[in-house]
Amino acid sequence: MTSGKSRLDQNTYESFRALILERSGLHFPHKRRQDLERGLTQALNRSGCPSAEAYYQLLSSKPTDGPEWEKLIGQVTIGETYFFRDRGQFEALRRRILPEIIAQKRALTRQIRIWSAGCASGEEPYSIAMVLRELLPDLSSWNITILATDINREALNKARSGHYGDWSFREEGWESMRARYFTRQGKVWQLDPRVREMVEFAYLNLGEDPYPSMANNTVAFDLIVCRNVTIYFAPDLVRHVVDRLHEALVEGGWLIVGHSEPSPVTYNQFAAHTFPGAILYQKAGRPARFDTSWLTTVEKPARPTPAPVPHLAPPKIELPAKPPPLPIEPAPKAKPCDGIVTLLEAGQTEQALEELQRLLERDPQCATAYFMIGKIRANAGMWQEARHWFDRALQLNPLLIEGHFLLSLVHSQEGNQEEALSSMKRVVYLDRSAVLGHFCLANLYRETGNQSRAHKSLENTAVLLEGLPESTPIPWSDGMTAGRLRFTVRQQMQEWEHVDKQYPAR
Repeated sequence: MTSGKSRLDQNTYESFRALILERSGLHFPHKRRQDLERGLTQALNRSGCPSAEAYYQLLSSKPTDGPEWEKLIGQVTIGETYFFRDRGQFEALRRRILPEIIAQKRALTRQIRIWSAGCASGEEPYSIAMVLRELLPDLSSWNITILATDINREALNKARSGHYGDWSFREEGWESMRARYFTRQGKVWQLDPRVREMVEFAYLNLGEDPYPSMANNTVAFDLIVCRNVTIYFAPDLVRHVVDRLHEALVEGGWLIVGHSEPSPVTYNQFAAHTFPGAILYQKAGRPARFDTSWLTTVEKPARPTPAPVPHLAPPKIELPAKPPPLPIEPAPKAKPCDGIVTLLEAGQTEQALEELQRLLERDPQCATAYFMIGKIRANAGMWQEARHWFDRALQLNPLLIEGHFLLSLVHSQEGNQEEALSSMKRVVYLDRSAVLGHFCLANLYRETGNQSRAHKSLENTAVLLEGLPESTPIPWSDGMTAGRLRFTVRQQMQEWEHVDKQYPAR
């Protein structure tokens, strides 16, 4: 395969197919050979490599989050999408699901969290944003999060621009939306900035990156839309992805998948609901209950005054002629929370909460227990309750750095960016090498309008990542590697520079 017209021989095709599956999780069954070959040919022609063999060696030697793989993935995952695609699903969203969520949240937090997983060029999350604007005349009093992620960076860049051609509006029946939220500019339609600002775009590989995780904002969603994404995955990976999407939803949250996704048996942990022209899945159950009536206010224990150390002359030590045998060290005792961590890793949240309650009855001064309850509540989107538990943990142990880190993320979710900034500053004050702390601090500075400090914190992140092996796990990230964060930092630097040039006064 040395030109765009050549076909891959069987061995070369199988080699590329296996490499792509291993490195990205993307699975191409034999019936989609033509799609894979077409994407490989286009990527090869753009790579500058003289042959398919040379291109294979190039990909094998490069990290998956590098530019070579980015170009390849962009070619083999080109998805067809358009505004309000699948009328039945969007009618169910507009008439039943979103109004239900709004009614539940109006009397409580006035916060709605939505994730478009595999958003391609952005038509899907923007469609949801427009529907929300129609349903919420008091939108300004709500805290709306619409996270849109994809593995294709070229598609993400197009999505951020908000420019679309006529072909993106081929779904009938939504012409009034285009009239309200788009402006014609030559051959393209420009999306209203108010809608564009409702959506946050980010790179995320559903087959590789960590989620649910507070570190990348992939927790506690009321609605996840993941359509025509798992068709690229092998069966084992599909089950793994569906399990993690289930974890990322709040109790009662909704999952929308495409009609061509795997058998409904794959979603047997959800309750299936039938609507006209659509089947949607709901996470059953209610938030785990936790009795707090027995707890009393935790007072910060007074630090004992250390006894004066008398000045003594060092004793004279005579070395024995023969060294004594080394003492046999007893096996380390299991920590009280070890079993609870095992329960959480197995997804047994209610059992973990029961164990934590018993632990606190025995030891009301256990800061780790308060912290763990806070983390459980934060992962469930119960921000106020999570903040309560983190505050108690930090009252008992002000040096619990991860407590300050997660408390900052909770403040941010509640829309209190100044408090979030203050907590994240404590993180990097207590640990100057906290890579994720510097990275999150950069984004918080950016959100609060301090561009110079944002850039400085991002540069600090890059410096701390220098020299770390690609596979080094980043603390508090739930599995993010140094290689992935390094690539994210590089991309973010480029995006910020681009935005600052366009809008120097921001």
